[in-house]
Amino acid sequence: MNLAQVLRTAPDAPSAFQSARQRSAELYADILAVAPGGDGRVDIEAVQSRPSILRRTAALLSEALPPGTDRLVCAASDGIAVTTALALHTGLPFATVTGAGDDARLTGEAHAGEHAVVVVPLVGTDEDAARVVRAVLDAGMRVSHVLGVLDTSSGSGDRSVADVLQERYEVRFHALFPTHSPLPTFSAFPTTDQKEVDPR
Repeated sequence: MNLAQVLRTAPDAPSAFQSARQRSAELYADILAVAPGGDGRVDIEAVQSRPSILRRTAALLSEALPPGTDRLVCAASDGIAVTTALALHTGLPFATVTGAGDDARLTGEAHAGEHAVVVVPLVGTDEDAARVVRAVLDAGMRVSHVLGVLDTSSGSGDRSVADVLQERYEVRFHALFPTHSPLPTFSAFPTTDQKEVDPR
């Protein structure tokens, strides 16, 4: 296969040349580059306003979607940009949750019994995800996973957000990047010129 053929068949051209870890590290570096003041805080609105970041985020989040997902659900308006990008990438429809606390309600098309995955771009506390999960469960849907882009939380006490969601709702939590982790470097990852085993 020549270069032109590779570029025509690759859904995302950089994936033809970079490993998944390299693409992930590059995306994380770009996300942290929009942190205001360099103090470790990340402006999630700035992150979601960058089309190149949204495209790559959607591609990585799609790899974490469980089989049989029927619908994506996010909080309005915080998660609409990332969820729209993920919906466009996967072809999955999505609904939104509006309101707070006991007033949180699912809006848009959604059906009882559907397998939903909740998308929360920035998780600071377990409640960021929990209110969306509760609204989805109240609508009669099933929730197996919460997907996040950035996890800035430390959970409740000694428990992580993942622990709390699993304990309360039997829902798994997966974030692409915990913002307290060090910035990865490309040198830490295997190069792409290693021989791959022919799958045939």
